[in-house]
Amino acid sequence: MTLMSFFVLGIIGWITYKIFIWPFYISPLRKFPGPPSESLLYGNLKTLMREEYGVPQLRWIKKYGNVIKYHGLFNKPTLLIADTKLVQEITLNKPYDFIKPYNASGISLVGRGLVYAEGHVHKRQRKTSSPAFTYSNVKEMVPSFVRIGSTLKGLIEEKINSGETNINLTPYISKATLDVIGLVVNINNKLPVEEKMTDDELKYQSMTFLFTGHETTSISTCWALYFLAQHPHEQDLLREELVKAFPNKSKFNPTYEEINSLEYLNCIVKETLRLNSPGSNIKRINLKDEVLGNYFIPKNSEIILSISTIHKLPEIWGPTADDFDPKRWLDPTLMNNISNLNYLPFNNGPRNCIGSKVALTEFKILLGMLIRNFVFKPIEGFHIRKRAFPAPKPDPYLGLAVSIVES
Repeated sequence: MTLMSFFVLGIIGWITYKIFIWPFYISPLRKFPGPPSESLLYGNLKTLMREEYGVPQLRWIKKYGNVIKYHGLFNKPTLLIADTKLVQEITLNKPYDFIKPYNASGISLVGRGLVYAEGHVHKRQRKTSSPAFTYSNVKEMVPSFVRIGSTLKGLIEEKINSGETNINLTPYISKATLDVIGLVVNINNKLPVEEKMTDDELKYQSMTFLFTGHETTSISTCWALYFLAQHPHEQDLLREELVKAFPNKSKFNPTYEEINSLEYLNCIVKETLRLNSPGSNIKRINLKDEVLGNYFIPKNSEIILSISTIHKLPEIWGPTADDFDPKRWLDPTLMNNISNLNYLPFNNGPRNCIGSKVALTEFKILLGMLIRNFVFKPIEGFHIRKRAFPAPKPDPYLGLAVSIVES
C-alpha cells in the first residue's frame, strides 16, 4: 500500500471518527436528551435555518427538557440551556470560566472591544467604558434622541406626502439609530482625563456599539411597530397615553424622567424585548470541565443559553407565553416572579450590555415619537417572519401601511 493510500485512509478514518463515532458513542454530551440528528453533514442545522427563529428551540425544550443537546455542523454536539439555575451559574457565578467562542471575522470587524474581550482585559475595558453610560450622561443624550426621532418622523412624512402609504420602514429606522454612536464619542470627550477611554479603546468600543447598540435599538423598534400594527387596540392604548402626556404632537420633547414615567410604553417595550430580544442566544465555551447541577459538561463544549426560549416558557409566563400581551407587565403576581435570571434581554452579570440604558431610552423615544405621529397597519397580503441569521430581524423587511395622526 502506497503512502498516499495510507494518507487517504487516515483522512477517511478521521472523518468517520469525527462525524459517526465521537458524537454518538464517545462524547459525554451524547447522554443529554435532544432531537435526533437529521443529517450526517448538517445535523439539525437545516431545521434551525428553515423554521422561524426560536421555534425549533422552544419545541425541543418543551419535548426533551430545559437542558438538551442538538447536532451542529458535522454532528458536533451543542448544548441548549433554558434552565434558570444554570443561567445563574454561567452568567453570574462563573462568567469568566465560560467564554465567548472565538470569532475571527467578528474580531477583524470590530476589534477586541467589550464583545470579544475576555478575562482581565474585559474587566479593564468595562471599567474604562462605564463612565460614558452613567445616569447623568444618558440623560444628556435625550435631546439628541428626540432630534433623531424628529428626523425619522420627517422622512416618513415625506414618503406619505408623496403618495406612498405602504412603506419599507427598515432602512429609515436603521439609519436613524446609527446616530447614537456619535453621542458616545461626544460624551467621552467631556469626561475627566482620568475617566476617558484611550483612542484605541474608543475606536474598538465605538465599533462595538455600532454593531450591538445600533442593532439592538433598530431591531427592537422594528418589532415593536410590527406587534402594534398586528394589535391595533394596544397601539390605540399607547397613543392615548402619549396624547395625554404630549397633547401637541409637534412638541414631543420628553425628558428622561417623562419618557420613563409612561407606564404603557414601558410595558410595550418590555414585551417586545421578551418576545423578540435582539440578543436571543448567549453563546459560550467552558474553559475547563464543569459540573453544573446534575450535569457534567466537558471542557470546550459549545453551549447556548436560549434566551428566546426562557422568555416563552409557560411555567414562567403562563398560558399566554407566546402572545404579545403588554398588560402582563401590570400583573403584580408575575412581577414578583420575574428576575434577571428569567428575563434577560440584555444578558446579566458582569457581561451584561453596558449600554442597555442608552438603548432603552432611545427605543422608548423613537417608538413614542412614531406612535404619537403615525398609525401603523399591516399591508394586506404581505407576510413578515423572524429571520434566523445573522440577527432576528423582520424578514424580508418591515413593511407597514402608515398614515398620519391628525391631532
